[in-house]
Amino acid sequence: MIRRERSAGGRAKVTSLTNFTARIVRDLLLDDDVDLRREFGLEANVGDSKVSFVLSAREFGQMGWVLNRLGPQAIIRPGQQQQVRAAIQWLSRRVPQERIFTRLGWTKHGENWIYLIEGGAIGTDGFRRDLQVQLPAALAHYHVEPPIELIERIRAVRASLRFLALAPDRISFPLLAATYRAALGEADFSIFVTGQTGAFKTSIAAVCQQHFGAEMDASHLPGNFASTANALEQLAFAAKDSIMVVDDFVPTGGPADGALQSLAERLFRSAGNRHGRSRMGGRQLRPPRPPRGLLLATGEEVPGGQSLRARLLVVELRAGEVDRMVLEECQNAAYSGLLAAAMGTFLCWLAGCYDQVRGEHLDRVRELHREYAGAAHSRLPGAVANLQSGFEMWLQFANELGAVNDLERFDLKERGKRAFRELLDLQAPYHHASDLALRFISLLRAALATGRAHVANRVGRMPESPATWGWRPKPSGRGSIPQGTRIGWVAGSNLFLDPEVSYLVAKQMAGADRLPISEQALRHRLHQHGLLASRDAGRKMLQVRRTLEGRPRQVLHLRISDLLHIC
Repeated sequence: MIRRERSAGGRAKVTSLTNFTARIVRDLLLDDDVDLRREFGLEANVGDSKVSFVLSAREFGQMGWVLNRLGPQAIIRPGQQQQVRAAIQWLSRRVPQERIFTRLGWTKHGENWIYLIEGGAIGTDGFRRDLQVQLPAALAHYHVEPPIELIERIRAVRASLRFLALAPDRISFPLLAATYRAALGEADFSIFVTGQTGAFKTSIAAVCQQHFGAEMDASHLPGNFASTANALEQLAFAAKDSIMVVDDFVPTGGPADGALQSLAERLFRSAGNRHGRSRMGGRQLRPPRPPRGLLLATGEEVPGGQSLRARLLVVELRAGEVDRMVLEECQNAAYSGLLAAAMGTFLCWLAGCYDQVRGEHLDRVRELHREYAGAAHSRLPGAVANLQSGFEMWLQFANELGAVNDLERFDLKERGKRAFRELLDLQAPYHHASDLALRFISLLRAALATGRAHVANRVGRMPESPATWGWRPKPSGRGSIPQGTRIGWVAGSNLFLDPEVSYLVAKQMAGADRLPISEQALRHRLHQHGLLASRDAGRKMLQVRRTLEGRPRQVLHLRISDLLHIC
């Protein structure tokens, strides 16, 4: 490559720039629905070798790619880098521009909705290959195609329907509903399947995942908690309008558990809030990239934290609840591509009525939310309503296709109602366990029951119902002996806790699980939950003054009924 110019005297001056030639042959616009990034496809000749590669526009402009891509034999003359860049652009002339989508999900193409998937897109007429989709490697197996023949479409949907026989309704209905609900657009909740090793939680999650691609079995799931938070967030951003399994949340009781909890906190909170972390790109603030699919996670334990669990619907899978014969049947249907064909058929149907179905879905969610309001944490009724409505939309599709008759549709809708209500009712224990105020009360109850603490009467002696308050009968059979540390006093229907002592006992009872809250913050949590029967309004303090065992003390005033009956 040379540069030719005329000097002031009119003579031609030739300057050697490189010992190779290169030109841009592709102008690529990468579209993730938030940003447009540009890349160039280049062809270069070095000696007898021809090399093809792709660079970002920024890499191309900086010219640091020459040695990396072409090797040590490629030479740019000193001081000529930008001249070489300009020469390559000049010699490339008109370069065809290509638009490449780098994510899944719905987009408007002209006047029509299409669903982007690996290899192309799905529209009302089926699979189309006239669009380019280039997904991250972990999502490369997201590929579905609707069958051409109606009879094959019906067969695929019936195979997917078989999933409902896999486990009890409280498990199978929410999971199948989540799989199809994902295709209806944004969801501000995630699903967490929990159970001990051998309960088949990963196998079931994989069958759900294989609705979006036959190759994504239990050994090839797109996400894992061994990945970094950044990597999972980027994948969940690209997995728009689809389900994405994140497998294997398993705390070990070691120092790494804190990082694992932080990863789960960041991922599920971003998904629930629909807001990712902002980042700097050079000197500019880049738009956030929150998860845009529906996350389906698995683990032996549910991540802790009340606000985090409020963004999760927990599906508990117990040993022996999965029908192994039906599981094998569903896995065979998944491997053969039947489940992906069912999803392709659903997406094809949605493409023709997406705006209408989406509107009906949102109306139905609002209606169901009113029915479920007050049944659990304020976020959870909306999440369950989303699943139920998504399932009902899918039943409508299956009925219109002819895969489900009117009687079956009615029966499945009624079974679904019961299953979703049961799912909502089963969320309470997870939220009590994650709420630190309720957990504190539970830990004190455990301390009294196990002889690690006791409560006395107002003068420091044995109270009524001593067994309830951590006292054990004397060997002689007369009277009772207090066990463990004294944490408070009872008087009538009132319980007065020593704030410092009761807090220390609760922390000891928590053991390896810890009680991640300060004593002062815990008092405020108790007050927020209405668990403090009174407070010192005059001094603006949560503690009250009472004379106990003959001297004034600063105590927390609770009702006995709260300690005995909560949780």
